[in-house]
Amino acid sequence: MKKKIFVITGEISGDILASEIISHLNFKSFNIEGITGYNLKKMGIKGPFENSDITFFGITDVLKNFFYIKNKIDQTVKYIENFKPDIVFSIDSPDFVFRVIDKIKKRKKIKTKFFHFVAPSIWAWREGRGNKIKKLLDKIYLLFEFEQKYFNKYNISNQFVGHPFFNNFTHTNSNYSIQENLLSFCPGSRKKEITSFMPIFLEIINHYTDKFNYHFALTKGTEEIVMKYLSKLKNIKYFVHTDDDLKNEYLKKSLIAISKSGTISLDLCKNQVPFFTIYKLSWINYLIIKPFVKVKYVNIINIISDKEIIPEFIQYNCTSKKIISKLEDFLTNKQKFKELVHNYNSIIDKFSNKDSSKQIANDIIKNLS
Repeated sequence: MKKKIFVITGEISGDILASEIISHLNFKSFNIEGITGYNLKKMGIKGPFENSDITFFGITDVLKNFFYIKNKIDQTVKYIENFKPDIVFSIDSPDFVFRVIDKIKKRKKIKTKFFHFVAPSIWAWREGRGNKIKKLLDKIYLLFEFEQKYFNKYNISNQFVGHPFFNNFTHTNSNYSIQENLLSFCPGSRKKEITSFMPIFLEIINHYTDKFNYHFALTKGTEEIVMKYLSKLKNIKYFVHTDDDLKNEYLKKSLIAISKSGTISLDLCKNQVPFFTIYKLSWINYLIIKPFVKVKYVNIINIISDKEIIPEFIQYNCTSKKIISKLEDFLTNKQKFKELVHNYNSIIDKFSNKDSSKQIANDIIKNLS
């Protein structure tokens, strides 16, 4: 009888990571179902619903959709109990995932193992979650080596595997293909991110007007809302791409990218693009979260290095005026663009080329034997 795996992905990035890991499994040997996105669906994996149904941004967004999310948790629990997997393999989205696992364990209707990839940031805030995580998970796979000390502290079984996005990663320590007249913007995949950042991007564009051409690297499904903002521009040359190959082609040509924080930061690093990180929540979300945050930075490169390698613009500093001021600083000394890439490469080397996806796939197979 085939061993069963149920995969839970809560966001686009989780779907991408899961698809890379599952590509190392022999589909003929396993029955795989789950909460999927575009990439897992393309692999033929079915499940109760898509991860876009459970993607919310910020505490207020979650509270407003509390009963809807609760219903999705219950739906997932019942589906898993009927499927009876040998392993539940979850990627990121701990707030949703851990509630599902907790409920399955309390109901005691099935016996299964729970493996998780992309650790909750207990090193950044709410470290006490480690006690709960120990009760929920059989094993956790870590992107970054510095995370191990936090999970070892709580005796949580863990394995540092590096970052799958950086398998076969090479760098030249300089971006030789840049076009000095192209700026890229990455506004994110969530509606609230887009509506927060697009006005700032338009102010930057209106400041520079035709001095630059402009590129928007978008997630599929966000084009309509972004185009509503871009329709306000007159006599400005811009490019909008959702296709990964085209996005990467234009990002690599960019003098610099201005990007929301998150997984996209690592995509930009992989493409060897100089970039600034922006981060902005609603004021109520920011005031709720801020007292619990233990780190000074939002970009993982800066967190690992414990200094600002990549310029950050957080909350009240996330304004077009401050971004333009920093950009002007770089434009007056263009060597800074290359230095930025050189500096973040020294950090990426610590978690790249670990064959991460294969490590996880092999460990899952071993635990199913």
